Amino acid sequence: MNKIFVGIILLSLAYGLLTGRYQEMAISILSIHEDVLSLVVTLVFSATFWSGIMNIMYDSGLINQIAKALNPLLKLIMPNLKDQEAKNYIAMNISANIFELGFAATPAGLKAMKRLKEVSTEKDPTVASDEMVTFLVLNTAGVTLLPTTVMAIRQKYGATNPADFLFLAFIGTLLSCAGGLLLDKLFRKISSVHQK
Repeated sequence: MNKIFVGIILLSLAYGLLTGRYQEMAISILSIHEDVLSLVVTLVFSATFWSGIMNIMYDSGLINQIAKALNPLLKLIMPNLKDQEAKNYIAMNISANIFELGFAATPAGLKAMKRLKEVSTEKDPTVASDEMVTFLVLNTAGVTLLPTTVMAIRQKYGATNPADFLFLAFIGTLLSCAGGLLLDKLFRKISSVHQK
């Protein structure tokens, strides 16, 4: 993805230079609007703060406690997953997604997917295991209790109560997660019937 973005930037710069519009290009690059810069700073500070909180949770052992609390849920939706390391990474990913910390959830999600691949019983290395697919659904349509990024943006733009949508956000993400997991189960049953 980085190569694509760098390619687009280089292609745009080359086009600007070739068409003689380099002065307009330089002005637009240098004239970053104050609101955009302020929003970026707000989001970076929010991300830094909540990433620190996630590291404290991990170092204090709270993530392990969350993993233990999530064990019954993980047994229900991933009955064949026995590996505790994978469960810990999944718990960390779910914890970060609960607080809408995608930047903190991504490393845990990648480690969880790598571990799930290592413990997979699939003979073909290009095929995702059932647990990998279920985790992908959990990661993509995860439940959010405290959407910190949206709250930071709403606060930045002067919302009188930046958290007044929390209940609706929780219900919406809960329904999307439940729907995704139900579809995962349904497609898994359909697949097992076709394999027989």
